[in-house]
Amino acid sequence: MQKIFSEFKNVTILSINPIDMEGKVASDAKSFKLPYTVLVGRDSDVIEKYKITKLPRLVIVKKNGVIAATEKFMKLDPLRAQVKLALK
Repeated sequence: MQKIFSEFKNVTILSINPIDMEGKVASDAKSFKLPYTVLVGRDSDVIEKYKITKLPRLVIVKKNGVIAATEKFMKLDPLRAQVKLALK
């Protein structure tokens, strides 16, 4: 994931896990210094706002705010391809 952020400076990637009941995801995100935003919280509107049907999710957001892709898990090459599409 760090490679993607080094390569593409003008993309937003979110990790969404609203079922994190014990705060583990948020704690891990801080301790691992993840280079992307992690949205957590069962009581938030995250699931509805991003139209999430399966968890956890990785969301790529275009510059204009439109969601370009949402995947459960993405390896580096498919992620890079999705980010390139989002930047077009």
